Amino acid sequence: MPSRPWATRWVPRRSVPWRPLRRCCRSGRRRAFQPRSRRRWTGGGPTARRVPEQPVTGRLRVAYLLEQLWHRVPGGTAVAAFRTAEALAARDDVDLVGFTARHGEPSTGDVSVVPPADISLVASRLPRALLYESWHWFALPRVEALIGEVDLVHASGGAVPATRRPLVATVHDLAWRRYPEAATPRGRRLFEAWLADARRAEAVACPSEATRLDLADAGFDESRLHIVPLGVGGGRTHSVEDLDAARANVAACLRRHGVDGPFVLWVGTVEPRKNLPGLVAAMDRIPDGGSVPLVLVGPAGWEADARRIAEPLGDRAILVGSVSEAERDAWLEAATVLCLPSLHEGFGLPVLEAMAAGTPVVTSSGTATEEVAGGAALVADPAAPGSIGEALGAVLANEDLASRLAETGLERAATFTWEATAEATVAVYHEAMARWGG
Repeated sequence: MPSRPWATRWVPRRSVPWRPLRRCCRSGRRRAFQPRSRRRWTGGGPTARRVPEQPVTGRLRVAYLLEQLWHRVPGGTAVAAFRTAEALAARDDVDLVGFTARHGEPSTGDVSVVPPADISLVASRLPRALLYESWHWFALPRVEALIGEVDLVHASGGAVPATRRPLVATVHDLAWRRYPEAATPRGRRLFEAWLADARRAEAVACPSEATRLDLADAGFDESRLHIVPLGVGGGRTHSVEDLDAARANVAACLRRHGVDGPFVLWVGTVEPRKNLPGLVAAMDRIPDGGSVPLVLVGPAGWEADARRIAEPLGDRAILVGSVSEAERDAWLEAATVLCLPSLHEGFGLPVLEAMAAGTPVVTSSGTATEEVAGGAALVADPAAPGSIGEALGAVLANEDLASRLAETGLERAATFTWEATAEATVAVYHEAMARWGG
């Protein structure tokens, strides 16, 4: 087999299955490699020009990537993709078609996310790893070959599909650049590849001003960057039976650990940038709070062992692990205060979810979570456990402050809806279409 150095820089040679790629992507025909930027121009040459298209009227047919639902730990990006898709599908001006790699049932992880029943879902013949590599290196298979003609393609987070149609890419954060320890070496290479692919999008959606600034610093054209905040609530609700059962599980867990008073809650995926060591250290710095328990809810991520990290707290640490969406909501309702002291977030959905549950929040200053909280939470320096402990102590010791934070949090959360997210997303679609045809 001839050498392909441009491919082996990305993945080990033995992991690039050339024959399946040729068979699945392009009916077995070989195709000479050429820069991806040329493929979206008529004529293929360096002086070619894009053919202007007629303005789109009526419903937009959108191909929407839903692959995050099958990730081992779906996390907030999967929730965002799922809820946004649900809200888009409910609109009269969008015809949404979901697409994924080849696999079985979606992951449930720490949230119960499954493809919305009213969204048609098309799967590629390629498994995820092969599909991602093929998109990045060969710009194949194109989405149109999988789904048929569409008006626009939306890469809703992570991998960026190959297409000759207008492209919108969502970038949630650039945490791996701010904090290299927030990702494995392989993860950093993958994220950088996706970021490079996102540069060919007509429009880039990001959930916060913090992420927009990071993208601008990374060299993205600011005129293509659009803030699309995430939402909370809405969509399918839990049945009364499910929520009652979840609340009973939470109460039983607290009784089992002898907790009959205030407790601090943390929700998320256990990984380095979530700053669990900082939170554990802060628990011993809460004024007059030496016996307050810390409850950790969420799945294991990577290179962060929650049990080992929480060991200094002894019996005060309650590790719940991965739970259903209903049970997570029940924990948010029951908590005295939610603390999310992350080093970096692109948005921070747990902050919004806790506010919607009427629970006071302590979160990080100088991050997207402070932006999301909008003055309805106490903020602390995530690098200073004493600062986190002081903020937690203020909420635990002052009922008036806690009530005020709960009230303002409810008001703040009410301004974030998935319907508003869908509305802003459609506006980005039209901006992308205008750029494409301009």
